[in-house]
Amino acid sequence: MRSPYTVLGVSKTARTEDIKSAYRQLAKTWHPDQNPGDPQAGGRFAEIAHAYKLLVDPELRVKFDAGLIDARGRRQAKPARGFSVNPFKAFKEAMNKQTMGAATGGNAGGETGEELDETSFKDMVSHIFGEAAARQAKQNAARNAAQGKASPGRRTETDAPGMDEDPLDALDALFTKWQTRQRPNSALPVTRHHVEISLEAAFAGGNAEIAFAEGNAVAFAVPAGTVDGAEIQVPSPNPSALGDAIVTIRHQKHPRFHSSGADLHGEHGIDLAEAVLGGSIVFRSLDGPLKIEVPKWSGSDTVLRVQEKGLPTAKGGRGALLVHLRVMLPEKPDPRLIDLMRSDGKELYI
Repeated sequence: MRSPYTVLGVSKTARTEDIKSAYRQLAKTWHPDQNPGDPQAGGRFAEIAHAYKLLVDPELRVKFDAGLIDARGRRQAKPARGFSVNPFKAFKEAMNKQTMGAATGGNAGGETGEELDETSFKDMVSHIFGEAAARQAKQNAARNAAQGKASPGRRTETDAPGMDEDPLDALDALFTKWQTRQRPNSALPVTRHHVEISLEAAFAGGNAEIAFAEGNAVAFAVPAGTVDGAEIQVPSPNPSALGDAIVTIRHQKHPRFHSSGADLHGEHGIDLAEAVLGGSIVFRSLDGPLKIEVPKWSGSDTVLRVQEKGLPTAKGGRGALLVHLRVMLPEKPDPRLIDLMRSDGKELYI
């Protein structure tokens, strides 16, 4: 089963809010009711729900990151302490068998099979753990020889490194050490991309695609509520040769709105009577028609703020919708309005 981070399209350092946002967007996209003709939608939706359940629970997420449970939430099998097979001792015994024939047939240097074994084993320890560990192994061997051979069946520290440890733990530590030594001096450089999306896609979420240097097209999720200028990290399709990509999201120009963070700004025209007397207007927001009250004496500098009608936010709420009023004169000159303006002998500014 795939990693839950891969399923939701988030990084291992993603915040809980980011995980929830990614889940909402993917669940909406893959819900079986939205995909009646897609037989794979049900399985994909179940996979998304399971990944969300595992990562949104802090305790389960810590266990998964530590390798205590797998992607299905099942506890990882781990051998008990005192497991009879020690990987280092097995390596030593295998080498002893290989050198036994040479020692039995005689060798010019007079070294016994055990001496050859100890030399080879120390070389192996030196190669894996470094010179300091090799010196320590040599000192332990000398101390053990001075004290006499250990009794049969008794395990000692000089038998091999990690004898009292879980073999898998020892191998994990060894692999970590190897990774540290083999890690390149610097990580592969990231590439930068720009992707434009519509405000509707920013509102509801969706998918986008970029092409890496080798021509590999990689799709990635754009969470609902992605603001203009947000950056999304897209994992490399070939980590050994290419670095990850950082994608900057830009909002396309919209005929009725422009965004500012999670807030949406729009304009609406009202006539002179509505500006003076007040009333109500019907404004088309991104999620449908919205009735808004206009206060009396509203000029062209009036901004009507409607909470929770902007873009979704990472905390589960929404930004605001700000409607900028514009007072519109009649299309044709109105003699009565002209007389009214002249009657008082004063100019009226709206």
